[in-house]
Amino acid sequence: MNCIIMTYNVETMKKLFKKNKIVQHYLERANAIADTIKSIHPHILGIVEATNKLADHEYFLKETSLLGLDYKIALSKYNRGKQDLMFYYRDPFEVISIDEDVSYYDDWIEDIDNDSINEILRFERKPLEVVFQVKGTKKQVLIILVSFKSKGVFSVADINQYQYLAVANRKKLYGQSKKVRNRVDELLDKNPDMSIIIMGDINDEPGMDHFQKQVGASAVETLVGNIYEPSKIFHNTLWYQTKTKNKKDLWTIEYQDPIVFNLKMHRGWIDHIFISPSMLKSDAKIKYIMDSGEIAEKNETSQKASDHYPIYCKLQI
Repeated sequence: MNCIIMTYNVETMKKLFKKNKIVQHYLERANAIADTIKSIHPHILGIVEATNKLADHEYFLKETSLLGLDYKIALSKYNRGKQDLMFYYRDPFEVISIDEDVSYYDDWIEDIDNDSINEILRFERKPLEVVFQVKGTKKQVLIILVSFKSKGVFSVADINQYQYLAVANRKKLYGQSKKVRNRVDELLDKNPDMSIIIMGDINDEPGMDHFQKQVGASAVETLVGNIYEPSKIFHNTLWYQTKTKNKKDLWTIEYQDPIVFNLKMHRGWIDHIFISPSMLKSDAKIKYIMDSGEIAEKNETSQKASDHYPIYCKLQI
C-alpha cells in the first residue's frame, strides 16, 4: 500500500485556542488548516508551531472537518513551549517511542565558525523524534521533526547591526543542522539500513545566501550530508521539481521585504522532507516513491490557513 507523510507549519496554532476551544475570531483560519490537512489526508502529519496543549488538539480533531478521519496524537511529555512540535497519525501506523533520546539535543559547546572560540549552542525547540511502526509488522521508520532558527532579523537595527545579526542567525542555523546531521550519522553508523526521515521548517533554501557564504555552510546541504560519504546522503523529496516546469512554484512561504517597507513579497523554499538512502532501495521495507514530493495546492483555503504551505510525499509499504 502507499502512504502519505506530510509536514506543515501551521503558524502559531496556540493563539487559535482559549480554554481548549477555538476562539471565534480564528474559526475561519482553524477550519482552513483542517481543510488543507484533509485535502491531502496524510497517514503521518508532523506539525510545526503546534499548540502544546493536548486538549486543544483533541478539540481540533473533533470540531473540524478532521472529525472521522481517526487521527491519533503523538505529543511528547517534554515541553517545547507554546509553539510545539507534534504528530497526528493514523492506520496503518502505530507509535513505538517518542523523544527517547531528547537529551541528545541539550545545549552543547562547539567552535561553530572555526575562530578558536567555543560557543554555547542550543535549539529554540529541540527536534522531536518519533519511531513509527506499521501495525502487525517490524517495519519501522524514525521521523525527526524540526523547527530551526529563522534567518530573519526582527529587531530594530541599523545596517551594520542588521548584518551582524544576520550572520549570527546563520551560525545558529548551521549549528542546529549540524547537530541533527551528527545524530543521523551516528544512527547510520550503527545501522546503515535504518529508515530515517528528517522533515519540518528548516528555515533555509538550497544553496548559500550572502551571509551563509561568510559562515561557509548552509543548513540544507549540511542535513543532506557529506559528498565524501555518498552512502549516507539523504534525498530531498522536492528536488526533482527543479528540473521541471513546476520550478517557478517551488516555494513554501511568502513574506514581505524585511528591510524596505514597500509591500514587496518574497518567496522561499524553506520546508523540506529528507529521506535516508536505505528508503530509496528497491527492496526497502518502507520505500520512498521517487518523485512523489509535492507542495499543497496554493488556493484560497491554504492561503487563509498559514503563512506556510505544507509539503508531502508518498511511501510504499
